[in-house]
Amino acid sequence: MHWGAALAASLVLAPFQAQAHAFGARYDLPLPLGMYLAAAGIAVAVSFLGALLFLRVGRARPLHLDIPIPAKVRRAFSTALGIVGVLGLAVLLGAAFSGPQEAVRNFATVWVWVIWWVGFVLFSALVVCLWPQIDPFRRLAAFSVWGTGRPWTDSAANLPSAFGLLAPAGLLAIAWIELISDWSEDPHAVGLLVTAYLVVALLGGLAFGLQWFCVADPLSRIFEVLGRVAPLSVVSRKALRLRPPGEGLLNRSEPIRGEVALVTGLIGIVLFDGLSETPVWAAVLDFVSDSQSLRPALLWLRAQGADLIQVIRTIGLLATIAGFYGAYLLLILLMRMLAGARLTIGQLARAFVGTLLPIAVAYHLSHYISYLLIAGQLVFPAASDPFGLGWDVFGTQNWSINISVIGARQIWWIGFTALIAGHVLSVLVAHRRALQLFKDSRRAALSQIPMTIAMVGLTVLSLWILSQPITK
Repeated sequence: MHWGAALAASLVLAPFQAQAHAFGARYDLPLPLGMYLAAAGIAVAVSFLGALLFLRVGRARPLHLDIPIPAKVRRAFSTALGIVGVLGLAVLLGAAFSGPQEAVRNFATVWVWVIWWVGFVLFSALVVCLWPQIDPFRRLAAFSVWGTGRPWTDSAANLPSAFGLLAPAGLLAIAWIELISDWSEDPHAVGLLVTAYLVVALLGGLAFGLQWFCVADPLSRIFEVLGRVAPLSVVSRKALRLRPPGEGLLNRSEPIRGEVALVTGLIGIVLFDGLSETPVWAAVLDFVSDSQSLRPALLWLRAQGADLIQVIRTIGLLATIAGFYGAYLLLILLMRMLAGARLTIGQLARAFVGTLLPIAVAYHLSHYISYLLIAGQLVFPAASDPFGLGWDVFGTQNWSINISVIGARQIWWIGFTALIAGHVLSVLVAHRRALQLFKDSRRAALSQIPMTIAMVGLTVLSLWILSQPITK
């Protein structure tokens, strides 16, 4: 068979998981797409002008209200969440190994990739992050440490700062498993991966105590940074903090190593997932299939048993993340030049990377909302019979999916609103961060010119990506 035809056939036959994240239905926009893109870009630019007019040095102070929590309520709530987390992990592993082995019917696959990785992530960023209280890996590691008679907050050894790089590496691994590998659709494989993660968490906890989960544990780090965007925060054992969205991004804490790669990776991953559904990605695949220079290398990879689609998508994922990371560092370089900052590029990059988190949350919401609302309904029949024993615990075993809960029109308007709001919030938070750092309104304004231009471009790009499965 001709190599190009073989690759084309493999493209057609390969499972295209990303299609589950958006509708293929057509929705004719009431106005030309260009008008929406222009309006969104103008809205982001105007937010920068508003920040210049109304934000000044000395006015950009943190705003929050701490709500005291009675000790008994706090302990009961924390205990209940911990029990739910551990029991949930037990059910998940049982379902993965003994439940139905079809991905859409297995509780583990539906829970991990839809309810938790999409729904709980959004809840943590838009409402409050409760992962530290629920986290079963942390709970079981704490029990293991207490079993040795050593306090949980102590550690047997100091954790090297380089371990902070495990968080972005773990994020990349999760993205690869979800978007590229076949493992995400295999309940047994999901069970093995969760078990492996649990073993690593137990070993890390035993060796380094709570340090492991504050510095190295990927899930703890991911939820911690996303939780800074939320309007509610469990800031201490005694209080629940109410604050404007994004206010937590202005806390003056020392960033942990790997934070720039972690935050830019969160955005780069969703960008790749969206781009892989557009004509741009189709053109890339056509180029690869027709390229005479790439053919020998890809033929060799196929001869070694490699899945060419996975290879190409892996390269695309890495290139998108690396490209966004490089673009961010370029923005920081321009910011430093314009503002005449004495801080190094690394210091500025760590100081401002958190201001990108509202964009990451907006991308996650706009891109996965239909996936959550449609595929999320699979959890009801799966939860009624998680182990494949013929149970009907909740009376939902025969539950059928209602695809009318959201349509292409609603997807567009939710995404349109979320993306503009996310970019505007990032612009405002970034300007407030600049005022904190530079202590001078003029320098702060100059520093944000490159960031604002980039925000406008990102807004237009992200809305164009969102429009492709709706209007094509």
